[in-house]
Amino acid sequence: MQKKKFVIVSGLSGAGKTTALNVLEDMGYYVVDNLPCEVASFFVNTSIEKLALGIDIRSFKVTEEFFKLLDEIERAGVEFSLVFIEASDEVILNRYNLTRRKHPLEAATLLESINKESEIMASIRERASGIIDTSNIKPKELSERLKEILMIDSHEKSINIHVQSFGFKYGIPIDLDLLFDVRFLPNPYYIEELREKTGEDAEVYDYVMKYDISQEFAERLLNMLKFLIPNFIKEGKKHLTIGIGCSGGKHRSVTFARLLHNELSKVESLNVYISHREKERRNW
Repeated sequence: MQKKKFVIVSGLSGAGKTTALNVLEDMGYYVVDNLPCEVASFFVNTSIEKLALGIDIRSFKVTEEFFKLLDEIERAGVEFSLVFIEASDEVILNRYNLTRRKHPLEAATLLESINKESEIMASIRERASGIIDTSNIKPKELSERLKEILMIDSHEKSINIHVQSFGFKYGIPIDLDLLFDVRFLPNPYYIEELREKTGEDAEVYDYVMKYDISQEFAERLLNMLKFLIPNFIKEGKKHLTIGIGCSGGKHRSVTFARLLHNELSKVESLNVYISHREKERRNW
C-alpha cells in the first residue's frame, strides 16, 4: 500500500496559495481549499493517498486550531509537508487593487490588513517545511519550487498527452493543441478487402506504413514532437492533445494515432493515452 502524502498549503492572502494548489492538482494531488481546521481533520483517516489542503487565515479563529490539526496528523502517523506562500506587501497590494477583492481581515486600510495578517501567520510560517516568495516568480517556477520542497521524484510523469484520431468529414475536435492532416497518404478505403477494416487491424496498419511517404512522415513527425514536447513541459504545460485526421477517421488517422501512442509511450516521463473519436461516435 502506498504511503500517504499530505501537503498543507498556507500563507498570506493574495500571495498565490490557489495557484500553488492548482500546481499540486496537476501533480496528481486531491485538492481541497479553504476548509475550517476542525473539518480538515476528517481527511486524516480517509483512503486518499495524495492530499493537498489549502488552509489560510479564514480557516481558523486562533492559530492554536491550526497547530491542533498538525498534531492530529502527526499522531495518525501521516507524513505531511507545510508549504507557506508569501509575497511582498507591495506585490500583494497591487494584486488586491487589480482584482478588487476584499481582504479577509478588516482594518482601516488594505496595508494594515496585510500587516495584521502577517503578524498572525508568523507562527505558522515558522513551522513551514518550505517557504515560497511569489513576488517575482512565474507559475512554472512555482511548480519547480514545490517539487524541491516536497522532494518529488523527477521521474514522475511530466505531462499528459492525449492522441486522438478523427475524420474531417465529421468536423475538427475543438480541444486540439496540435493537428496533423494525413489525407495525403495512400488510402486503404479504395482497397476493397480493407474498406471495412480500421487502423486497429494489422492489415490496414501495415498497408498504410508500407509506403516510403508514410515512413518519412512518421520520422519527421516524431522528430518534431520530440522537439516540441520538452519545450511544452518547460513552459509548464500539463496537458497536450494531438489530433490526427483523415477523411473518415477510420484508416490512416487511426494508424498514425496508434504509431504516436506506441512511440511516445516509450518515454518514461510522458503519460500517453489514445482515443478514436469516430469509433466512440459509432461512425465506424
